[in-house]
Amino acid sequence: MIRIGIAGMGFMGQQHFAIYQGLDNVEVVAVCDKNPTKIAEAAPSIGGNIGEATELDLSAQARYVCFDDMLAKEELDCVDVCVPTHLHAELAVAALEAGCHAISEKPMARTLEDCDQMVAVAEATGRMLFIAQCIRFWPEYEVLADMVSSGELGRLAAAKFTRQSPPPTWAEDGWLLDPGLSGGAMLDLHIHDVDFILSLLGKPPAVLSQAANLFSEGKKVDHVVTSFLYDDFVCVAEGGWAMPTAFPFEMGFQVLGEKGLLDFSLGKQPMLTFYPSDGEPYSPEVAAGTGYERELAYFVECMENDHPPERVTAQSARESVAVVMAEQQSAQTGEVVQLD
Repeated sequence: MIRIGIAGMGFMGQQHFAIYQGLDNVEVVAVCDKNPTKIAEAAPSIGGNIGEATELDLSAQARYVCFDDMLAKEELDCVDVCVPTHLHAELAVAALEAGCHAISEKPMARTLEDCDQMVAVAEATGRMLFIAQCIRFWPEYEVLADMVSSGELGRLAAAKFTRQSPPPTWAEDGWLLDPGLSGGAMLDLHIHDVDFILSLLGKPPAVLSQAANLFSEGKKVDHVVTSFLYDDFVCVAEGGWAMPTAFPFEMGFQVLGEKGLLDFSLGKQPMLTFYPSDGEPYSPEVAAGTGYERELAYFVECMENDHPPERVTAQSARESVAVVMAEQQSAQTGEVVQLD
């Protein structure tokens, strides 16, 4: 039985807690949050941009307002870090040094220096570090990855990824809307598509980004459009959380190959459709569950089998942060930024 402690019981912490209840061979033995209300026996639900929000029963868990106390007093196999981004490295490193495996919500960390520290400590301690880049596990995106790798789409010509949201007002103290803490929509939201693009297509030679702000000050981070400058096909991603409050959260893609187009959008019915170059369109079969559920089940399986993660390595998640930093540079300078 994998014994897990969750640090941070906001939107993502609650999502992870609920998912663990449906997994075999895993038990959430402790939860931690600086806000006592969030770890009450009957904790109020916290909604987000996607996923169900429900009141939690935490009566069976040890509950802490101090992270160090949870680490010291509980015999944990893994700590699931769901705190604000600027705290990811501090808590993940502490968990690893305490002998626990660590799961960190995306983005991996606020800075590349923090990412590098997390990787170094995981290597030094021999503990596993999982980064929850859930889109790699989202069923419709898995279909896309399978169709690209199998050649079912043929030679790629163009790919467009979209992720748009109203402002994330659910975050306690508004931390998500503080770019100094979250990195803004570019690092917190748009990184989903950056990470998936890199996992699907590899790192491009360069990026060119334009960005805009509607409410953030300083660097433009509220809404971004990036061209990933591959040599032989077009790839663009647009993302942001500056949409009006009544706008429904949207994520989607259109990927065009010589053998057809795969189209996905939360706002369409059916959400996923393949339009072959010859023949009638159809909806490919997708696996059950969400990316949240599928990634955590995979992480638990890795721990059960003592097998380091291959689908999302810490180094690959660090690379996604690095590409977002390059996009920020491009958006500020108006220039193409070469990637090492």
